[in-house]
Amino acid sequence: MTENSNAAAKTRSIVIFTLLSSVSWMIYKVAFNLFLRERGFDNQFIGTIASYEMIGSAILGLVIAVLGDRFGKKRVLVGISFGFGLVLILKVSFPIPAFLLSIAFLSGGLQMSRMMLLNSLLIDLTDHGSRGKAFGLNFGVQMGSGLFGNFIGGVLGEQIGMTSTLIIAALLYILSNVFLAKIPNIKPGKLLPLRVFFDIRGLLPAERSTVTNHLLETFFVSFGAGLFVNFGNIIFKDLFDLSPTMIGTALSIAQLGAGIGSVLSWRLARRYGAVSYVGLLTFLVVPLIIALGFIRDPYIFTVFYAVRFSFMNMTNPVVTTCVLSNVPADRVTAINSIKNTLNHISRAIAAAVFGLIVALPSGYTILFLLSSVFYALGFFFLMRVLLPLKRAGKLQSLYGGEKS
Repeated sequence: MTENSNAAAKTRSIVIFTLLSSVSWMIYKVAFNLFLRERGFDNQFIGTIASYEMIGSAILGLVIAVLGDRFGKKRVLVGISFGFGLVLILKVSFPIPAFLLSIAFLSGGLQMSRMMLLNSLLIDLTDHGSRGKAFGLNFGVQMGSGLFGNFIGGVLGEQIGMTSTLIIAALLYILSNVFLAKIPNIKPGKLLPLRVFFDIRGLLPAERSTVTNHLLETFFVSFGAGLFVNFGNIIFKDLFDLSPTMIGTALSIAQLGAGIGSVLSWRLARRYGAVSYVGLLTFLVVPLIIALGFIRDPYIFTVFYAVRFSFMNMTNPVVTTCVLSNVPADRVTAINSIKNTLNHISRAIAAAVFGLIVALPSGYTILFLLSSVFYALGFFFLMRVLLPLKRAGKLQSLYGGEKS
């Protein structure tokens, strides 16, 4: 087997792992909320669990970043996947309020760190020529799995009951680790001290600029998204009084579009150039969000909502590839973990603001206009990431159509 075919086989293993683990997690996620409802838990309690999970994902991500670079990313990924599967079983076995709240922190941290370690593994296993395709395919599979997971979770829950569905999903999540068997446990040649590991000041000036602007972009976009993305069901209900089926259909269309777009993102970026592709779509997101503040026809609103969601998520694999390919390999996990922390802190703050804003007269108009401001700021810092990389010729090997 040639070196290229061997790398391709390893990438396929990661994509299959992502598919199985993501589908099983989405099955579990949709069934678990219904499981809690069957046992009399209200929306406030379910929301509190989600908040604890978000805090866990932000804090534990930093810890797991250190573990991944010290013991090997594959080894840590397998460990947290087994651990997360066991946590899923425990949540079904002991549906006690105090226990569910106490384990939510761990559950959130283990789940969110999976994608962070997968990104780092893909950087290790791919070269510049194949990296864009690998990231696009893996992210697209993750996005698309939500559509199938939601459908399968609902059908299984009705046919065999929520408890059996949850146990099956948890076991499938654990079994997905089989596809990581052929992935090498790559460790850095030299371990960095913790004070250096998380200190971006030690990077070269160009690398430091890339990382700093990317983190600022992450914070602003995450805040803008956090103002409304997590409340899609509520927004559609408040504005249009749609049925749960119609709301689910609208959100599923958006997720399917994002999944297909992510898979094709590397082709589009190669054809039109990464900066042109990402720049156009992220720029168009701003007027789309402004329009959401004024559109009150449910069908037109759904189209604009789905297009905005698709455009934003179609660019994620390209941006991630461009940034992580232009920082030292021994800093990829640390930068990912810092980004993850900023993302969840920003979204948590924005989520707390949501209720205050929508309570105002014309609250949803104000909400979307405010969100558009943060997306515009995110676009500004994103261009400060990509344009210098383009001028330096750093994107040519990633996306052949990119010219300086």
